[in-house]
Amino acid sequence: MTNRLAGRHILLTGAGQGIGAAITRRFIAEGAIVAALDRNGETLAALDAELPGLATYSADVTDHQALERIVGDVIARHGQIDVLVNNAGFQYTVPVLDTTIDQWRRTQAVNLEAQFVLCKLVAPYMIAHGYGRIVNIASTQAIAAEANVAAYAASKGGVAAFTRSLAVELAPHNILVNAIAPGAIHTPMSIINGVDEIESEFFQEWYVRRRKIPLGRAGQAGEIANAALFLASEECSYITGHTLVADGGLTITF
Repeated sequence: MTNRLAGRHILLTGAGQGIGAAITRRFIAEGAIVAALDRNGETLAALDAELPGLATYSADVTDHQALERIVGDVIARHGQIDVLVNNAGFQYTVPVLDTTIDQWRRTQAVNLEAQFVLCKLVAPYMIAHGYGRIVNIASTQAIAAEANVAAYAASKGGVAAFTRSLAVELAPHNILVNAIAPGAIHTPMSIINGVDEIESEFFQEWYVRRRKIPLGRAGQAGEIANAALFLASEECSYITGHTLVADGGLTITF
């Protein structure tokens, strides 16, 4: 099946690399008209060169006025936004006792607050058209946490809870709101303090050879894009408020 998003207008954050770039490529391949937002102008420019016709916007998702301008520009150009994908995110890897309040607040501002703001900006247009799909990127850290990422885990837990609440509110308007909880996905976020944790001996021994991840490997960004495509498409018609876990079985093991 092809062209599952033909003619659909998409707004996607964190689009410049990793999962966001994979979603952008997959959605365009399925006929979507994508507005890609990222704070990194260089990665956006590279994606734009690869995908002619892509609309790009360089902005930080914590700049709420910029978000309002971007949504307004997309609406002025196309008249609607059918699908919103809130993918932008990042983390500090710091023990909780060493985490500063500024680090905590920055994490919530990027990972959770920006999703709230964009949903508020976009939902009225979806309501006016009686149609919409919102896909929020959470994390398996919302389900099963590890050390040194307390701010990130809290923000992603908030994403999952916010998704459920928003799904209830927007359901009467034919707007479906779901989340994806990726596990260990091989992206630039895998590199922590200059080390690619996916390639580390610890990861390979514990998660691969000992099958802490039952599928025995890290995931690829394109596999999360597949999940996003389903949740954004007409094939997703009776699922809302759900967090789809895409982790190779990581969170079902002891």
